[in-house]
Amino acid sequence: MAAQKEDRRIRRTKRLLRQALAELMNEKDFKDITVKEITDRADLNRGTFYFHYTDTYDLREKIEDELVQEFQEVLSSYQPTKENYSARPMLEQAVSFVEDQKFLVRTLFQSNSDSGLQAKFTKVIEDVVTKTSIQLKSTDAIQSRPYHCRYMSCGVIGCMNLWLQGVDGMTGEGLIEELDEMINCFLEA
Repeated sequence: MAAQKEDRRIRRTKRLLRQALAELMNEKDFKDITVKEITDRADLNRGTFYFHYTDTYDLREKIEDELVQEFQEVLSSYQPTKENYSARPMLEQAVSFVEDQKFLVRTLFQSNSDSGLQAKFTKVIEDVVTKTSIQLKSTDAIQSRPYHCRYMSCGVIGCMNLWLQGVDGMTGEGLIEELDEMINCFLEA
């Protein structure tokens, strides 16, 4: 029973630190954010921060790694077949995940830091698109497949980034529709 409470406290602490970092990254450059500012914002002491992270870069890296791992897990259940292919389930899972983490993902995507979250998410999508492409296509175009998959994955993440900016008011469902149409055209070509 005590272990569950400890786990819950640790999750709460990490959530508070994540939120504090994201808020600060919306106010100033990442390189200018201090541990003190993060802990003050999260209403935690610095010792608690250092128990979990070595510095602000470690915090950001671990946040990104956790997001990427969760993103991979969400998309790992996607198993299309030639007879019953649709990109929609994958897109619904991806958009739902990003929507649930919208503030944090948008902040890390658009940060002026050397953050690689966009590249990491692109790689996750690229792996899914590559696997799907291999399952659904003949081996004729094996040489160009990596280029097609990179192009598609960069497009998906680029569209998600645009959607996260919210400049055109597109809904998550609208984004899914647009991406589904584009991916289906790509895979049918």
